[in-house]
Amino acid sequence: VLLRDPFDDNVLPIVEELQRRLPLVSANFQGQGEDEETSGVQKDVETDELKFPFEFRALEVALEGICSFLDARTRELETDAYPALDELTSKISSRNLDRVRKLKSAMTRLTNRVQKVRDELEQLLDDDDDMADLYLSRKLVGTSPLSDSGAPNWSLASPTITIGSRVSKTSRASAATTSEENDVEELEMLLEAYFMQIESTLNKLTTLREYIDDTEDYINIQ
Repeated sequence: VLLRDPFDDNVLPIVEELQRRLPLVSANFQGQGEDEETSGVQKDVETDELKFPFEFRALEVALEGICSFLDARTRELETDAYPALDELTSKISSRNLDRVRKLKSAMTRLTNRVQKVRDELEQLLDDDDDMADLYLSRKLVGTSPLSDSGAPNWSLASPTITIGSRVSKTSRASAATTSEENDVEELEMLLEAYFMQIESTLNKLTTLREYIDDTEDYINIQ
């Protein structure tokens, strides 16, 4: 998994979660000249998680991280904003007005971030072809995701993915049947779960915006 800034304070929890969910099989992880402790990591990973393709386990960590982060920022904003709005209605002063103005600006910025994540998930969910393209392991193996036993068999001994390479639709069609290519139910369930979570966060911000609008109307009437 390629991370732009793995030592950023906001990214470190994601790195730790990736290391927990994606145990090293036959490779050594090394960063900034320091070997990471990998012994015992594989034991911490549940069997159910290993049934999931590698790319979806990585994607889930990313979605879980950003959705949790945005929801936490929203709850912090709610904690600050509602008392400030109530105080403003009871006492209209330049100090209280300035405080609410800053909170409103913070809410607008946060809403834009949440809306962006929601729109991206919705766009993916609306396009089966885009979702099918996310099945990287399926393209790599070039066969059915089911093993002889009927259980998912996504892992390879030493998979190598060339960045920037794109498998043509023709070669993919010859490697897997049409039904397999169009089977995106697994990914759809994953995306829908986080879509609902980010939608809930957006609803909180919408409610807060309405409360701010009502407060402004009240002040104007006063």
